[in-house]
Amino acid sequence: MKILLLGDYSGFHKNLKDGLMELGYKVDLATSGDGYKKTSKSDLIYPTSRKGLMQKIDMLTFPFGGIKHYYNYDSVQLIGPVPFGSLKFNYNYRLIESIKKRSGKLFLSSCGSNYFVYKIRKELRYNYLDPTIKYDLNGNNPFTKKKYINNNIEIANLVDGIIPTLFTYAEAFRSHPKLLNTIQFPVNINKIQFTPQNIKNNKLKIFHGITREGFKGSKYIIEAMNRLKEKYPNDVEILIDGKMPLDKYLSVLNETNVVIDQALSYEYGMNAVFSMAMGKVVLSGNEQENQEEFKRSDIPVINILPSSDDIYNKLEKLVLNKKGIVEIGEKSRLFVEEFHNHIEVAQKYIDTWNSVEVKNKNG
Repeated sequence: MKILLLGDYSGFHKNLKDGLMELGYKVDLATSGDGYKKTSKSDLIYPTSRKGLMQKIDMLTFPFGGIKHYYNYDSVQLIGPVPFGSLKFNYNYRLIESIKKRSGKLFLSSCGSNYFVYKIRKELRYNYLDPTIKYDLNGNNPFTKKKYINNNIEIANLVDGIIPTLFTYAEAFRSHPKLLNTIQFPVNINKIQFTPQNIKNNKLKIFHGITREGFKGSKYIIEAMNRLKEKYPNDVEILIDGKMPLDKYLSVLNETNVVIDQALSYEYGMNAVFSMAMGKVVLSGNEQENQEEFKRSDIPVINILPSSDDIYNKLEKLVLNKKGIVEIGEKSRLFVEEFHNHIEVAQKYIDTWNSVEVKNKNG
C-alpha cells in the first residue's frame, strides 16, 4: 500500500508516518511544517511552504506540475478540510478533488477546529472555540463565513471516511454518514527519552506553554500558577513561555516536573502525549467523555476545568504530595508506550482504511 499524509498538526502525521513505515508501507508526508512548530519536513512540493513571490509562483504552477506528485496513492489522509493552508477554499477543493480522482481512497482526519465542531460547541459544558474567536482571532469568526462552511461540508462529503482523534472531534461528526472509529494520537516513543522525575532542591518545576491563549484557556492556568507561587514560594518554580519549535519545546519539558497543557478541552492533545512520554505529570482535559470514547479509565492525565480555583487546587495537591509525582510520571510513560504506540496506532489506521470499500472509479 502506498500512502499520502497531507498536512500535519503538532507532529501527528509525522509520528503516524513513522509507524506506517515501520510496518513496511511506502509513505509520503506533504506539509508546510505546521508554522513556527517546525514539526516535520515535506516529502513533496508543498505550495504554501514558501513565502512572498515564491508562494505566488507555487500557487500558479502547482496545479500544472506539482500536483501530479500527489496522485496514484492507495490511501490519502487529509489533516483537515483545508490542508493547503492559506490557499483559497475553492482552490483547496479543486486540488483535493483532483487527488481523489487519481487515488484509491481519501480520508479526512478530524483533529482540529472546523465548522462541524463550531456547530456543536454549545452542546458541550464548555468549549475552546468561543474563547479562540475572542482572544486568538480578535473577534474574527471564520466558522460562520459561507465559503468556509461550504468548503468544510463539501470536503466531508467528498472523502470516503472521517476519522476523529478525540471525543469532541468525533461528536462533531456523530450524525455524519462518513464517520469512522476514533483513533488516538500516535507518538514514536523511540524518539522521546524517558527521564525519571527529579525534584531539584525540593522545588516542583511547573510549565505552561502559551501558544493560543484563548484555545488553551491560559488565563485560568496562569492565574492558578501565580497563586501557587505566591503561597508556596519555596516549593514551586513556574515557567510560562511562548511559541517555540517542537525541538525547543521538548528541551524545555525535559527540565520540568509538571506540564499544564489546556483547560478548555474535554481531552488532551499531542503536546500532552509528548509530555507523558517524557515521564511528566500532565494537567489537561480528561473528562469522562474522553475516557468513554477511548474505553480507558486508566488515563493518567489530571483533568482540569476552565477555572483557576480548580487548577490551583489540583496543583496544590501535587505540591503537598511530591512523592506521588514520581509514580504519576512512570505511569504516564507506560501509558503512552502502550496506548499511543506509533506502530499499534498505525495498524489501526491501516485496518480502518482497509475496512472502507469504494466504488470502481472507472465504473
